[in-house]
Amino acid sequence: MILRRIPELSIKFTEKPQVPAQGKKVTLTIESENGIVVVAEANAKTIRKQLRKVEEYEDWVGSLSGKIEELTPNGQIRLSGDGVQIFEKKKKEQPPQEQQPQSEAA
Repeated sequence: MILRRIPELSIKFTEKPQVPAQGKKVTLTIESENGIVVVAEANAKTIRKQLRKVEEYEDWVGSLSGKIEELTPNGQIRLSGDGVQIFEKKKKEQPPQEQQPQSEAA
């Protein structure tokens, strides 16, 4: 614990996690590019509802957040009280290029 508070962690993901068709609780495992593994158990109904958004959005990013419950010896981070959200990634619009005033030849 840090300052008598349980630290929280948020991790972004861009690959759709596999969710089994049955069961009330689902264990999500997300592995980062540098080998850090985050494991969380979440409500299956909530996850399915959020994952439906993946089909609706052209470009998306997911967020898994929760309180750090355990750091295992093999490098896994277990979360508790976690939540999953899917957000649409909107493309940034390029600002219009300013036109240079054309000088008239006299």
